[in-house]
Amino acid sequence: MKSKVFMVLLLTMALMVGTVGIASASGTFVFGTSGDAARLDPGDVTDNESMERMDNIFECLVGFKPGTTEIQPWLATSWDISSEGKEIVFHLRKGVKFHDGTDFNADAVVFSLGRQYDSNNPYYQYGEWTLWKALLGAIEKVVKIDDYTVKFVLRRKNAAIITSLTMMYAVAIVSPTNAEKYKEDAFKYPCGTGPFKFVEWVKDDHITLEANENYWGGNPSWTN
Repeated sequence: MKSKVFMVLLLTMALMVGTVGIASASGTFVFGTSGDAARLDPGDVTDNESMERMDNIFECLVGFKPGTTEIQPWLATSWDISSEGKEIVFHLRKGVKFHDGTDFNADAVVFSLGRQYDSNNPYYQYGEWTLWKALLGAIEKVVKIDDYTVKFVLRRKNAAIITSLTMMYAVAIVSPTNAEKYKEDAFKYPCGTGPFKFVEWVKDDHITLEANENYWGGNPSWTN
């Protein structure tokens, strides 16, 4: 079985400029960066080093078609916007698994987003949720309709809301089971549905990811 492993080595700016990559015959790709990630929770980051690591671990409901500004389905297969523009119903992709083997479903979407805007949510205390507060205040709540359907309720009509929902660093979906297991330390053990899954993070040394052999989107590809 072929495997792909990616390691991020943390080098100082005194030793490098830009990014250095080394590919080996074993299928391992090693590249260096100018610093370490701060956190590996997509809802609670503001620094580029953290963001670039999570592009490969997590996914959103919608995303941009590569090389374009066209929005396409991702973890949602389709969506319907109400006539007044204040409700959006997303139909979710079935058969998707998180890296911990649990199901991606409506409960995961409600959990991932609710922890960021609902101060009564027990997981709200574990992050600052800066990007949600700054960019997604138009969303009043996210509710489950059934196992594979969720509804976004907006405080006001917002023509840019679908575009905003492509932002990995506020609306990526995390595993509720993983969050419950690690609680305040979940940012150290990221678990999403993306093409690469987390293996190890040694602070100020390296982060290791490996190919998600069960990735719903087919052959895993690296994004950086």
